[in-house]
Amino acid sequence: MELRFQAFAQLADRERAAGRLREAAKAYRQALNVRSDPLVSGRLGLVLVEGGRPEDAAELLLYALHQAPATTPAERAERRRFFEAHEVARAHGSWVEIFVSHAGARVTVDGIDRNDAGRSAFWTFVAGGEHEIRATLDGFEEAVVKFTAVKGKDMKVSVPLTARAEEPAVFVPEKDSTATLPTVVSGPAFTKQEDPFAYDDQPKEPANAGEKKGLRGFVGAGPVVVFGVASWMPAVGATLAGGVKPNDYVSLGLEARAAWLTTGVADRPISAMTAGGIASVCGHYKWIFGCALGHLGVINIDVPSQTYKPASYVNFRPGGGLRLGGIIPVAGSFALDASADLLALTRGLGIVVGETIILKQPPIMIGANIAGRLEF
Repeated sequence: MELRFQAFAQLADRERAAGRLREAAKAYRQALNVRSDPLVSGRLGLVLVEGGRPEDAAELLLYALHQAPATTPAERAERRRFFEAHEVARAHGSWVEIFVSHAGARVTVDGIDRNDAGRSAFWTFVAGGEHEIRATLDGFEEAVVKFTAVKGKDMKVSVPLTARAEEPAVFVPEKDSTATLPTVVSGPAFTKQEDPFAYDDQPKEPANAGEKKGLRGFVGAGPVVVFGVASWMPAVGATLAGGVKPNDYVSLGLEARAAWLTTGVADRPISAMTAGGIASVCGHYKWIFGCALGHLGVINIDVPSQTYKPASYVNFRPGGGLRLGGIIPVAGSFALDASADLLALTRGLGIVVGETIILKQPPIMIGANIAGRLEF
């Protein structure tokens, strides 16, 4: 059971880090179905607030505030997020203390069971607006109480139960043993507890509707290896990238990179390097992405004075190409970005010494890099 709990909780953390709130909420709820945990309850509350369901998050967040550990700086920081989310949720509804005249009654609020323990007094959280309480107990008439919750204000509601008058005995004939009842199979794949977003008929306005949604930025940096810089031997360097994501499926980026050949050109004491910028338009599906690239850069050849007449040649080489890669979430908004690209340049490169052609490089460069990536 503990392994199942950990598997669901870790899956939920990954889905939440990737921005898939519905999938994260399902996984957190499945973890809580295995066993209760204040930290997982608080994280489910955060997901519900971020997903525009703050009225369903208050009880989860309050439980986390009372029970979740707060001994390390990371735990205290997460507890602050629980508190801030609870304040957002509280502004969208009301804590209601319900008093039932007799203990043991079954109590529902808007059709949802709220008193499994049969207590005569308990708290519950509801969204602002009209609500209905129903209480049933053997020997008593069903009690129905309607009330209006005011956002941000606590309130008390009494539910009186009235004893049922005794009814005369009625003879009921035996049912025919051959009679059968029709079988009805219906219901959603997930219960309300397993999928908090399952029964939304109309999208609700998120709690932070005034904030900017959708557009996000990212920056990244890391090592790069390039093949085709005046040789098919590897050129090693670094890359610095940044860009924006208008949504989960598209990103626009700019990248600067430089790489130096690790050996001489054609086994001769001639050095080479490339530097330039790359513009990208990428499509994303889950953790995989593919990009169309535009390249503006140079390939620089340096000839030393020990063997040849010293010279330095700067060759401007624009081009375009494709990139394929993946994003691996690590923690929070930090991830690893691994990719490989193929660039076709406008011209190839040749080096001639006297009448001898020592290099004829086709107009192609192949690159691979892995970079740390931070989204904000």
